[in-house]
Amino acid sequence: MAERSGESHMRRWLSGALGAAFLLAASLVAPLASAQEQIFPSINLDCLEAEIEFQFSSTTDSAVVHCTVENPTAYSEDVSIGYDTASIDSDGPSSITVEAGGEEDFEVILVADKSAEVGTYELVVSAQVTGAAGGIPVGFITNNETYSLDAIVPEFIDCGVSYSPGSLTVDAGEEASFSASYSCESNRDQSLKVELHLVSGGASQEGMWASGFNDISEGACEVQISNGNGMRNCQFLLTTPENLADEWVGCLVVIDERTVTAQSCQQEDSLTLTVNPKEASVTDVGFGQNGTLLEDLGISEDEEAYVIGGSAALVLLIVVVTVVLRRRG
Repeated sequence: MAERSGESHMRRWLSGALGAAFLLAASLVAPLASAQEQIFPSINLDCLEAEIEFQFSSTTDSAVVHCTVENPTAYSEDVSIGYDTASIDSDGPSSITVEAGGEEDFEVILVADKSAEVGTYELVVSAQVTGAAGGIPVGFITNNETYSLDAIVPEFIDCGVSYSPGSLTVDAGEEASFSASYSCESNRDQSLKVELHLVSGGASQEGMWASGFNDISEGACEVQISNGNGMRNCQFLLTTPENLADEWVGCLVVIDERTVTAQSCQQEDSLTLTVNPKEASVTDVGFGQNGTLLEDLGISEDEEAYVIGGSAALVLLIVVVTVVLRRRG
């Protein structure tokens, strides 16, 4: 009986000691928990942008993502920052120290090259506590906070043209022939049809082609773009009006099918075209000269003297008859 009484007394003592320890721990933790609502090391991560889109106005384009890390604890924390941005280059801080109950802002610079493939990329920014003031342990008790956003890479295409010769001058009715080297850069493989446009020199954009101008080039010219670029040397042949009273000045513009109407000669990469008017043929009339009427009639030099002498005699006879008739009258 004595042994059972001793064991019962021991159990009551242990239960009381454990209860007191629990109450002591609760009394120490409660004020801290109520003040900061977080005991163990942790961090909160948030960013403003949910989606970004690159524009490619030059070789590369950049975008900025604005993020914030918040420390909900009662002690300072060291936070590592990581970036998973696929094929998009990123630049931002690798670590940040956040004071107790405070927050820190940081920026992530994203850079995409125009060669990046068209599509939507998922970008991930992460933050994790790596150290806490006072030697508070971190590791398995801290979570890796992440933030995801979409980065859109649109289609990029840039084309240019060079002409040979640099300008053309032809007479009315003649054909105008030239070549155009058309090259493109793009982040999408595709095929583009290259077309010829005609713009009058004083026009603000292409209008109806004047009668007599016709594109008689053989076959279509297409540029195949693969692995970022493509180039094609295209040959063009154009008819011109046969009867022009005045000089025609304008330009030839070679552009791809994405553009329906060419703009003015000053706005486009163009080749200047000048068409000279048709010259009227004039016969040189004279006697005893090269290219005279007698030669044009097929009369030889030996025969010219007889013809000239006969003509002179005929004129003299007409004069004499006229004088005699006047006297009799």
